[in-house]
Formats: sequence, structure tokens, C-alpha cells
Amino acid sequence: MARRIVFFLLFCIASISWGQQYPQFSQNMFNHLTVNPGYAGANEMMNVTLGNRQQWMGGFKTEGGSSMAPSTTVFGVDTEINLLGWNSGVGLSLMNDEIGELSTLYMSAIYSKRWETDYGKLGVGLSLGVVNQGLKGGSLSTEPLGVGDDFDSNYHSPEEFTDEEGMAFDAGFGAYLEHKEYYLGISVAHLNKPKPKFKDTYATYLDRTVFITGGYRIQMKKRPIVLVPSVFLKTNMSSYQIDWNINGILKDKYWGGLTYRMQDAIVLLGGVELNNGLRIGYSYDISISQLSGASSGSHELMLGYRFDLSLEKRKKEYKSVRYL
Repeated sequence: MARRIVFFLLFCIASISWGQQYPQFSQNMFNHLTVNPGYAGANEMMNVTLGNRQQWMGGFKTEGGSSMAPSTTVFGVDTEINLLGWNSGVGLSLMNDEIGELSTLYMSAIYSKRWETDYGKLGVGLSLGVVNQGLKGGSLSTEPLGVGDDFDSNYHSPEEFTDEEGMAFDAGFGAYLEHKEYYLGISVAHLNKPKPKFKDTYATYLDRTVFITGGYRIQMKKRPIVLVPSVFLKTNMSSYQIDWNINGILKDKYWGGLTYRMQDAIVLLGGVELNNGLRIGYSYDISISQLSGASSGSHELMLGYRFDLSLEKRKKEYKSVRYL
């Protein structure tokens, strides 16, 4: 019974914020591939992204001092290719999300078919992979309900719990439209609602999650600044979360912006793209929810790199950050 209680509590923790079932990112406008397989190949170059997010720093610690706050690392790579005469994009996405003793690893191979349309470049893609959930049971214990000779108390030592692991097939689908003035995307993660099983005894499931995103580029007159207002929505059809963002990009190289995440946080973000195609971005979440007194905020670091795979000797061209 104690084991079942521990599993129940852990998966409730994972849903403190429903969005945490699918990891949260503040710099999502720089990392479309993670949530939308239709984005693969949109940059027309090899695009590599690495990100790390430390959420709710300074809060949510156990009595032993270990952190229960979410920590997420993501890696993605994609490129445009010609496959059997089809204009296509391929990619790989890896993401590891940890909340206390519970960890979830997402691994997906991505393919997208791409078309030139009157409204921009359209990509429709599919992601296929696995999701693996692990529980460090050896670090868990249940405390006595009380003390005293007249109080029945059951103590379960950490040795009674073991590390558990479950895996399941995972699939996603998405479409992404890229135009020089705007972008639009819609996708569905966990299309098959995967259910990792732990030694055929415990089972969890991941909600089907819909993502909708869009942005518009506004060139300021007589100024080398582009404003990019954007929106990012995710929902499991019973609850939702929306990020409203505006970024200002100076000389196609530097950017800074502000995001309002409804009923959750205000986000400050900024970064730079170097001449060799390397991008460095940082964001800081200031919580405005009831969690504001429990942590010192959330930090997120993003690194990106774009390069041309062509073997032909030609002038190198890097796609600017203005095309987020």
C-alpha cells in the first residue's frame, strides 16, 4: 500500500502545474522543433539547439535538502534535405525532464514534407519515438504517522523501495508555415497518449497536448529594429496556458523581450547571434502566482548554432534571428 501511495503522490507532484507534464520553456520561439515536427527543415540549414531550464529555484525542497523543482534539458537538430525528389526536413529531438525523484526522457526522430505556397513555406511533419519514465525509489521513504506507545506507527525504510522504469511508444504530428513577415504553427504531442508501465505493476499516461503558435514581424521605419509579437498556447483540452511575447531585434543580431504567461509569470529574455551563426539566449521568469513566495524564479539558457552542410565552396550565409 505504501508503494502505491508514493507513486500516486509523485505523479500528482508532476501535475502541480498541468503544463509540467510536458516540460515548460520560456524561449519557445527559438525552439519550435521540440513541440512541432512540421518545423524540421524550416531554416534551410543544419540547425542545432541546446537548452537548459531550472524552474522555481530555491524552493520545493525535501526535509533532506534535495530539490523537488523541475529541471529540463533539451537537444534538437534538424536540416532540410532532398529525399527521393521530395523537399523534406529531418530532425532529432531529445529532452530530459526531472521533478524530484521522477524523470522523463523523450526521444523522437522527425520527418517533415515541405511545400512552397503563396502564403509561405509549409511543412507537415511526424515525430516517432519513445518516452521513458524513471523513479528513484531508493531515495524514497514514508515517515511514521506518530510516536508513543499508544500510537500504532508503520515505518517503511528506503530499502523497501526500488528504482522503477517504464517505457512506451510516442508519436506527434504538426504543421508549420513560415513567411518572411509571419509564422504559424499547430501540433499535437503524445498523439497516442503513451502509457509507460513500471514492471507491469504501475502505469501512467501522458496527456495528448495541442500547441498553437504564431508571430508577426514588424520592421520599424528608419530604425534597424524588428518587433516580433507572438503567442504560444498549449492545452490538453481541459486546461490551457498562454504565453504573450514581444521581442525586439536590433540589426538582426541582438534581441530582448518580455513575456506574460497568464496567471503564472512575467519573463525577461535577451540574447545575441554571433557572425559565425552561434546564438546565445537567456531568460528569467518572475513568478506572479502563489508560487512567488516559494522560489526565487526560473532560469533558462539556450545555445543554438546554424551552419551550411553544402560541400560546395560558396559564401556562407546564416539565417538571422529575425526569422524566429
